[in-house]
Amino acid sequence: MCRVITPGGEEHAEHVHVSHPMEIAELLRETLAEELRSLNDLAARWHLIDDEETKSALCHVIGYRRRAMAELWSALAEVEERAFEDDAGHHCHDHAVPHFHSHGHSHVHTHE
Repeated sequence: MCRVITPGGEEHAEHVHVSHPMEIAELLRETLAEELRSLNDLAARWHLIDDEETKSALCHVIGYRRRAMAELWSALAEVEERAFEDDAGHHCHDHAVPHFHSHGHSHVHTHE
């Protein structure tokens, strides 16, 4: 029996493992949204605290969270690339918008 905690905190909620890129992308988007809300709360608390030592510690945590979100965003971009590829290998993205590949480099397509 799988003991993975189901997002949403429901104790006895049924969960399903996903493998299709669209399903994975949906979970990553939900995770990013949760992380953004959490970061917003953390930043608000940082703003309220006057103690410099505590503010410094919170700054470090905020930095870690931002790097984690960058990793999530990169994973989402890669999964969405796979999700939108058709059998012929065409990509479904805006050629004027930079996109990222697993090697970490971004580029802008200029061909139509």
